[in-house]
Amino acid sequence: MRVRSFAVVGFGLVAVLLAGGCQRGGPVIPGSPAAPSAAGAAAAGTVVRSLTVDGRERSYRAHAPAAGGVDLPVMIVLHGGGGNGELTERQTGFSELADEAGFLAVYPDGTARAGGRLLTWNAGNCCGFARDNDIDDVAFIGALLDDLAERYPVDLDRVGVTGLSNGAMMSYRIGCELSARVAIIAPVAGAMNVDGCQPTRPVAVLAIHGTADDNVPYAGGRSTGRGVGTENDRADQSVAYAIQFWAEHNACGATPEAEGVDGPGGPVPGGTVGPGGPWVPEPSAVPDGTVIRTTYSGCARGADVVLYSVGGGGHAWPGGTKIRPRADDAPDAPDATRVIWEFLASHS
Repeated sequence: MRVRSFAVVGFGLVAVLLAGGCQRGGPVIPGSPAAPSAAGAAAAGTVVRSLTVDGRERSYRAHAPAAGGVDLPVMIVLHGGGGNGELTERQTGFSELADEAGFLAVYPDGTARAGGRLLTWNAGNCCGFARDNDIDDVAFIGALLDDLAERYPVDLDRVGVTGLSNGAMMSYRIGCELSARVAIIAPVAGAMNVDGCQPTRPVAVLAIHGTADDNVPYAGGRSTGRGVGTENDRADQSVAYAIQFWAEHNACGATPEAEGVDGPGGPVPGGTVGPGGPWVPEPSAVPDGTVIRTTYSGCARGADVVLYSVGGGGHAWPGGTKIRPRADDAPDAPDATRVIWEFLASHS
């Protein structure tokens, strides 16, 4: 196991498959152009769209890069419990990066009771209205991909799904149930709480999780926090559980590579080998303010499994904007938005 100075590397481009159909429509944000068909270049800017899935009207925001273009990779970004696509666009900064790097950034909305504003995703044992009403959010994401393919000139071999908290949990579920349609999933501060996960092929996974997260604990169990979106009746799986599942499913090598930044007391130490599972850093092995990246490589179809353990990090999007007063502060590193895009850009 090697520990060396931390570095994020940019890469080339990625993979997936899609198709389908549903009802469409929706308002365009004032000042933003309407999206073109897939036959032409994408008009720049953010638009709001709607479509009907299972008799329910659903909505999403889509941001096409300023330079337009064709064969655009797709990054779907799922909000946390109680959030929405508009807040997530501001929180993560994916739209600004889309303008720079040239991809389509998409921010779907979850569901709530009539007139409600606390939107959630049905991600297994979480959360809220979507879980309690058994909303088929997997079908919604599938229909969304079909809708994007008709409206934008997207490259359907380069689709990633990421999200925060409840959205991260939903990204795990997408990996389990829509593995043939996504190249990567990238959960941030979320647990894999899906029973009977059966992906039909390897999916590259990049997880980011703070060691001091008390809403979705790094080591699993019940939340001890009082932050937005907390549900204390829920017990979460550990980060190690998710990493072990995907490393085994993707037939990765048994020995990971560990990379870290220098901490306050010198180089970040290595982690420990957990009994019966793959290596993930123990929280005590990640000093506050440092990051350890653990990589399982040699995987089937090149589907690496990567974990960023953020020392002292709470329930937040690292490198992002704090959008609610009660939310945890976002650590400066890693720059989750850029790291996730580069991960999508490197997998095929």
